[in-house]
Amino acid sequence: MEPQEIQRVIQYVTARTSHSRDTIEDIVETGLQELTSLAQTSTQTFDREHLLEYVCQWTIRRTKHPEPMIREILECSGKWLDDLCRTMDKKDSEEVSQPDQN
Repeated sequence: MEPQEIQRVIQYVTARTSHSRDTIEDIVETGLQELTSLAQTSTQTFDREHLLEYVCQWTIRRTKHPEPMIREILECSGKWLDDLCRTMDKKDSEEVSQPDQN
């Protein structure tokens, strides 16, 4: 996900919640980084509910913000999380369908 897209997510969530921009930025960036890392290292497929739960718990441990706040912010940014998941699923499918050329 490009930095401009992350900033759009942060602006969107900031406009729709009562939390500070700095807090939202911390939570969104932490959650998206872990989601990206998970997608790059895991071969397992997760449904949205379990993936959101995992990212919430990871973000709680990393940021020390309260769980209700993290859930609200990550659920509000759910559209982008879903888009990121679809992009990674598509990338994985393309890599599986194209044999290694070496």
